[in-house]
Amino acid sequence: MKRLTKDTWQIIRQNWKNILLFELLYRGITTPVYMRLVSRGIRLALKAAGYSYLTPANIGNFLIRPVTLLIFAAVAFAGILLLSLETAGLITAFQGSAYYQKLTPLHILWGGIQKLKDEILKRNWRLPLLVTAQYLLIHLPFILRTIVRYKPANFIFQELKKQPVAVAFLLILLLFGILALIPRCLTAYGCMIEQKHFHSGVVRSWQMTHKRKWKIASLAMFWELVVIAFAIAVYAASVCIAAICAVRFFRQSLSMAILLSAAGRLETGIIYLASIFATVAVYAALSVAYYQYRNRRFHTERWDFGYPAKGSINRKTLVIVLTAAVCVGMFYIYDLVRNGSELSEELLIETEITAHRGSSVTAPENTIPALEAAMEEMADSAEIDVQMTSDGVIVLGHDASLKRVAGVNRSIASMTFAELEKLDVGSWFSPEYEGTRIPSLSEVLELCSQKIGLNVEIKYVGKNSELPEKTAEMIKEYGMENQCVITSTNLSYLKRVKEVLPEIRTGYIISAAYGNFYSNEDVDFISIRSGFVTSALMQNAHEQGKAVYAWTVNTKSELERLTLLGVDGIITDRPVLAREIVYREEATESLLEYLKLVLR
Repeated sequence: MKRLTKDTWQIIRQNWKNILLFELLYRGITTPVYMRLVSRGIRLALKAAGYSYLTPANIGNFLIRPVTLLIFAAVAFAGILLLSLETAGLITAFQGSAYYQKLTPLHILWGGIQKLKDEILKRNWRLPLLVTAQYLLIHLPFILRTIVRYKPANFIFQELKKQPVAVAFLLILLLFGILALIPRCLTAYGCMIEQKHFHSGVVRSWQMTHKRKWKIASLAMFWELVVIAFAIAVYAASVCIAAICAVRFFRQSLSMAILLSAAGRLETGIIYLASIFATVAVYAALSVAYYQYRNRRFHTERWDFGYPAKGSINRKTLVIVLTAAVCVGMFYIYDLVRNGSELSEELLIETEITAHRGSSVTAPENTIPALEAAMEEMADSAEIDVQMTSDGVIVLGHDASLKRVAGVNRSIASMTFAELEKLDVGSWFSPEYEGTRIPSLSEVLELCSQKIGLNVEIKYVGKNSELPEKTAEMIKEYGMENQCVITSTNLSYLKRVKEVLPEIRTGYIISAAYGNFYSNEDVDFISIRSGFVTSALMQNAHEQGKAVYAWTVNTKSELERLTLLGVDGIITDRPVLAREIVYREEATESLLEYLKLVLR
């Protein structure tokens, strides 16, 4: 075991830079492409099922639909091909290392393509399935962490925990899977290197692993545990650095929100990188086992991996790598704080925190400063109200009259945009904002593009108004269909928006939970006064594939209640407090306490 461990380290050292570069490039290109494919597949399946959102209440019915199964099968097929190509590339890389050859990332990829092509020509269709099962086993710790932390996997996990029989069945299935995979772990080497057919490759693997199964499994597990331990240490150090930076460079009211956002993203990034290192380490271990036990099979001399490898990791290289990692991390945190979070294109997101009329507690509502404050306070999106001037310009504004914010007893519809630009809508809030003017929607879209999501409420100004169509057209013009949602108290407005921009999500604003608004095809979510949100309402909406947004939520107790109910969005004047409540798993009153929580 000790000798095999040393050999694994040697084979990694021989060409670690090119292998790591291949993995980073391959995953960096294929992961976003595949995630986009998954997202499109989910959207298509949801549309076929008549749902707007995937929720805990409808996920079971959604998954068993024939169309869903067909789409997911196609997506899974693409994923299996990508995993098989990556595996073939790694086998090529370590094959080269075994013969003291340093293959470039391009050579590794080309070798992988040739190996995969050969398997297809040999009709070894079962090999990609075996490779995928092996890949899933290698990534099991990271998959389990994802299941616990992220939607929609945690929906299923929570339901499974309530079914002891199902849990026991899955554990037994996992155990049998592991026992079946261990003696077959070298099958891909027999097929791809020795050009055997699948059955012969399985027999070859059995021969090489005979009486060595647990030694090989222990070797692979050792290297995976090394990677996991290192990832945990890096995560702990990164969160500590983020906490220090949050306290040192940002005001106290923002420090918790910044740490919460940074910790979540750091964890996602570290899991992603750790999965790459684990894959490389395990395939290095399997490659060593293959070459050593193949030689023993033919009674030849033991394979020598103990050569002096060039380009080994020296102290200078290590310092450079760590310094670069810290710099990238610091830039990432700075960018997160500076630009805010982009609205995810994925359908399956955590509770969205929306700043009411921008950050209306920090700056004058529905203004550029309010939107900039919402970004600074880490809101996922900002809610704004839009109306139209007499000369057809769409602007921000909530009230029917400008009396409250500008001291002018006139409506927006009665004034031109040039007249509105002369008004001061900041002095009423604070002398600091004197001279702040009403922004146009085009200014707001330009400001917020790729920085923060927008919840655009179209104020009802009569059935003959062109406001719904013009708002939808402007959002389409800026290409922000996935970054915006449109809401209104008027269903006909939402219908007209959908006619112009079918792909945008629309929300029906209601003050009380009366009437059957769940089945309306022009409504993707309901936006309701928080006091009317109950578990029954949540269940009814989710069963129909509708999301639930609650407004306007400003107290800690109400935020905690709605979080427990699992609302999909919270509209609040206090986005920092909302993020603290929503993102933490238990009550913590200080940054130090939260630091203990995220590191536990």
